[in-house]
Amino acid sequence: MKGKFYTVMIVPHTRARFSRFKVSASFVLILSIIALATVVSTGLLPLYIHMSRARSAEVRELKQENKELRAAGQEVDQNLTALREEVAFFESKATKFAMMAGVQDLPSAQPAGGLHEPPADFGGGRTQVRSKSAVNGNLLREEMETLQERSGVLKESFGILEKVYRDQSLLLASTPSIAPVHGMIAYGFQWRRDPFTGERAFHSGLDIVANSGTRVLAPADGVVTLVTRDAGYGNVVYISHGNDVMTRYGHLSGFAVRVGQEVQRGDVIGYVGNTGRSLGPHLHYEVLIQGTKVDPIAYILDDDHITS
Repeated sequence: MKGKFYTVMIVPHTRARFSRFKVSASFVLILSIIALATVVSTGLLPLYIHMSRARSAEVRELKQENKELRAAGQEVDQNLTALREEVAFFESKATKFAMMAGVQDLPSAQPAGGLHEPPADFGGGRTQVRSKSAVNGNLLREEMETLQERSGVLKESFGILEKVYRDQSLLLASTPSIAPVHGMIAYGFQWRRDPFTGERAFHSGLDIVANSGTRVLAPADGVVTLVTRDAGYGNVVYISHGNDVMTRYGHLSGFAVRVGQEVQRGDVIGYVGNTGRSLGPHLHYEVLIQGTKVDPIAYILDDDHITS
């Protein structure tokens, strides 16, 4: 094709002179290729635009799916957290009920480990989204299986306790189980520095701060054995609940019972005060088992009515 030329003539419709010029074969070939490429590109442009729009729509769909998956994962995690807390709460209650009823070795289950956080970004395509969703799905199934196991153990535990409660209803009615007053715990069953002597001493009861005159309730059925005034306890009431269980209530401002009176759980026995060795209005509450002082918090089931 080297050295080969074409003559192009332009003949006008008028009488003007026609024009002609010479072009090389290579130029004609290049021009043909350019024209062909232009035609092909023009034909493929709509297809490219369609594919771009489809891809953009897929990306938007994936982002929306990612957003929904994260929201669903957060909601599930919140619900599972609440469920774990409820299961733990009832496990704690079952333990207290068992201690009160004298039941040993209740069935137990390993606590749930917790649901992992969902990945922050699911981007990169549907395959990756589905892969990470599958991982989260496996974690969710494991979490649910663990909670179901703990729930089953709780059901079995409460079944055992229900039978014991039926058999020991009289004993349980006379076992302290409620807070004698609602308020804030100033001192628990623990070592502390005595506020009067400054020396280290063991505090053998529960100091519950409440307004002066607040009603003090009997935590269980029993018989009032002593109503007196003591230098340390101030105005104090003793109640015997039978089975070597006794409770003591100190620093009262006044009494609502007398010696020999039978009381039931929830009856008013006195009022919060500041008598005896006291720095402010509060109730000093003690529980004695066979004459030995024990931690009263173990005999308070409605512990949401007292705060530390």
